[in-house]
Amino acid sequence: MLDLGCVLAGIIQILGPVTLLILWHKKTGARFYPALIAYAVCFPVFIVGAGIRSGFPQDDPIAFYVPQGFLFGILEEGAKYLVLRFHLASYDSTKDAVPYGIGHSCYELFASGLSCFGLIGTGNAPSDIFLAGVYGTGSSVIGTVSLTILIHYGIHTGRSKITLPAAILLHAAGNMGKGLLLECGLTEIAFALDLLLTAGACYAAYRCRKAMEDPFADI
Repeated sequence: MLDLGCVLAGIIQILGPVTLLILWHKKTGARFYPALIAYAVCFPVFIVGAGIRSGFPQDDPIAFYVPQGFLFGILEEGAKYLVLRFHLASYDSTKDAVPYGIGHSCYELFASGLSCFGLIGTGNAPSDIFLAGVYGTGSSVIGTVSLTILIHYGIHTGRSKITLPAAILLHAAGNMGKGLLLECGLTEIAFALDLLLTAGACYAAYRCRKAMEDPFADI
């Protein structure tokens, strides 16, 4: 049963975002191009991030997870801002910001899905790996899309001095908080923190979309 859970969790994490992207395209007519660009941009962003992170101390959780949170918050959200601001400037509808966020999640969840497949036959998979895969997929897509909309809103309203730091701080808080709490064995609290931050980002994205008076805001 654990092996089946590994397979299902891996499939959900790899194909889940792709399925959501296709459904979003069919519902809204949003283009796929932002998702492809987001996926491609993640390669240099995460390679640079991993290189810098390798120099962080491994024996002190605080000295590792705090700078890691800010590092990837700055790199990931900063890259989103630069691409949306300069390369995808003509994609000025909120519905086109969503594929960018999904594309970013595709990159992160693909590696996570492969990790699930790697646990097949090892007996090391957690008993709740399937449920964790479902939640992780939803949390990643919703959180990433929400922060993308927040950055998109700032670009198109001239408020990036507020929205970009806010996105970076939300991202950093999630990374460092979950890392530290899981390191301490506080899994339930880590889950609650992730749920709270994801909900907060989702609400902020909703408010931004409504404030933009997007012609597609009634979806």
